[in-house]
Amino acid sequence: MKYLITGAHGQLGQELQKLLRERGLTVVAYDSKALDITNREAVMATFKAEQPDVVLHAAAYTKVDLAEDEGRAMNWQVNVAGTKNIADATKQYGAKLVAVSTDYVFDGLNVGEYRETDPVNPRNAYGRAKLAGELAVTESGAAAYIVRTSWVFGEFGNNFVYTMQRLAESHPKLTVVNDQLGRPTWTRTLAEFMLHLIAVEATYGIYHLSNDETATWFDFAKEILKDTAVEVEPVTSAAFPQKAYRPKHSVMNLEKAKATGFEIPSWREALNNFLCR
Repeated sequence: MKYLITGAHGQLGQELQKLLRERGLTVVAYDSKALDITNREAVMATFKAEQPDVVLHAAAYTKVDLAEDEGRAMNWQVNVAGTKNIADATKQYGAKLVAVSTDYVFDGLNVGEYRETDPVNPRNAYGRAKLAGELAVTESGAAAYIVRTSWVFGEFGNNFVYTMQRLAESHPKLTVVNDQLGRPTWTRTLAEFMLHLIAVEATYGIYHLSNDETATWFDFAKEILKDTAVEVEPVTSAAFPQKAYRPKHSVMNLEKAKATGFEIPSWREALNNFLCR
């Protein structure tokens, strides 16, 4: 099979390329310079030329705070119009699609775990655009998986792990938010799950995927820096005001993903494996 990746230079896109090549699979990868997914004609021409069997749609506008104002148009163009173009092309050329979404489609007010069937209620511009992208995938009629994920970290690009490590080099003490609960996700785990869905021919639809067990950002930071002398102190979200609303409780249920036969390591196991690579 031939795999086509969008968002090739993003942290997930690079992880997908690495994993596919490790497995000896045929892959073509497009970043935003090689393929502007908001250009429908360019998307259709690329799919016609490449004839992919599987499309791994990792391209996204992810600047959550900028999406509230100066990045609002780009957020919608990429996450909605661009995703619609990819989904429509996938349908037209008979491929399978795995599209990545976010826990931000929920409002974070739930006291329990969010299931795939729970009502959505995004509270920021990014979440609203990603939800509209989900609907575009569904409405396209493509053979598609939508994978919602959260708190992504990995080898490539900027993420919370690298930020904590960098700050720890020059600060003996760090303050980290302790009133937002979620599940960190290693890009490797996410990439493996995306390929797993295709391999086992899982039922099409929405899946939640993160690493197992819950954490606050403070818990996550403590684990990242546990072998350093840096002191990590918990604070509330009020200490770090941001433009975009952040869900306070975005723990997504993983049972549907586990039911496909995919084994999900805890976020601590994933973090340890990542740091030891």
